[in-house]
Amino acid sequence: MPASPAPDRPRLAALDGLRLLAALAVLAYHYTAIDQEFWGHPATQEFPQLSLLTRYGYLGVELFFVISGFVILMTAYGRSLPAFVASRISRLYPAYWAAVLLTVALQAFWDGGRRVDPVDALVNLTMLQEAWGVTDVQGAFWTLWVELKFYLLIGVLLALGEVTRHRALAFALLWPVLAQLARASDAALLESLLITSWAPYFAGGMLLYLLHREGPDLLVLLGIGLNVVLAVHQATRYADTVAPRHSDAPASQVVVALLVVLLFALVHACSTGPLARLDQAWLTTAGALTYPLYLVHGQFGFFVIDTLSGRVDSHVVLALATSLSLLLAWAVHRLVERPLHAPMRRAVRRSLSGR
Repeated sequence: MPASPAPDRPRLAALDGLRLLAALAVLAYHYTAIDQEFWGHPATQEFPQLSLLTRYGYLGVELFFVISGFVILMTAYGRSLPAFVASRISRLYPAYWAAVLLTVALQAFWDGGRRVDPVDALVNLTMLQEAWGVTDVQGAFWTLWVELKFYLLIGVLLALGEVTRHRALAFALLWPVLAQLARASDAALLESLLITSWAPYFAGGMLLYLLHREGPDLLVLLGIGLNVVLAVHQATRYADTVAPRHSDAPASQVVVALLVVLLFALVHACSTGPLARLDQAWLTTAGALTYPLYLVHGQFGFFVIDTLSGRVDSHVVLALATSLSLLLAWAVHRLVERPLHAPMRRAVRRSLSGR
């Protein structure tokens, strides 16, 4: 049965602003809190006070995943599978291709970042490089593989029929539990497909969309609670085991737990709560810059830091690295995303529909 025409989806400007906040949190973490050689010593030594805050910036990724769960379910509602696939391909790939090509061009004359050979760079253009064990040209690209698997799962949901409240609710309640069972039974392929570590964030975001769309409901509220608890469990274990590999700044499990709860609360506030009423145009612009900023900030910011650190005040270097990343993000959005998004979506839709 074909999906009914997609209803008008009002723009949630506050959610756009929250997306930019998440990207800036990740940027701040990478520039001021991780152990990388570009400052000449650990970044926490360069910014001992600032890093007390930015050491938690990696949770911007978790915030992205919650927002993605919300937005992707909203996108899937009332759409056919071809329309959904066309929407996602045209949204992800133009800016991503630009970021890959810009990064490869940067590495042609800067030897301080990640080095990939031409074939690996070509594989990176597919966004499937992790499946082949190929190095990402930018470290932050690992999250795109996670997002692609989430889109695959939503695509399967759409292939089974039009998205309804009952199907979305069942999916968001069962998915994280089944994912954990796959991990417990050492079913590696199934665990990878079900993205066990990140499932509670996406599923919680989906349930927040159901709350936004249809109002309070006992099962939806219980499902949100379940996924928040699972996300807190994941985040505190990550803070204790994985996060220390990237930074010598210890992350408090209590602070991490509180921040994870806050992430879900912020998405609710920006979509259904009082912040949902915000309608400033600059918030929509902020949302438009978020994805390209996330894509380009790594290597290009590190290039500025590597070039200027030790010769220019560190706070000035930090401001210049951030400014360059924002400028590149604007250029990618203005010169690549805006002109290519709609034509590419139409072309992919025609191809999938056989017309």
